[in-house]
Amino acid sequence: MQKTTPANQVATFTNPELGIASIVTTTRRGFAVTLLDTDAEQIVGTYIYPVAMLAQAINKAKQLANV
Repeated sequence: MQKTTPANQVATFTNPELGIASIVTTTRRGFAVTLLDTDAEQIVGTYIYPVAMLAQAINKAKQLANV
């Protein structure tokens, strides 16, 4: 099976050692940074950023994934 990336996904940062991943996606009003527990396959939390703050959203995603 091939992995496909959704059209609204901007970036993904994974940390297999901790069993987490953070994903940056586009929304109607900006960007969402979602932290996932990859072991439990559940959302841990989400941060919302306005359109002008893409760099900050990506930095937050990196920070959350500890990469």
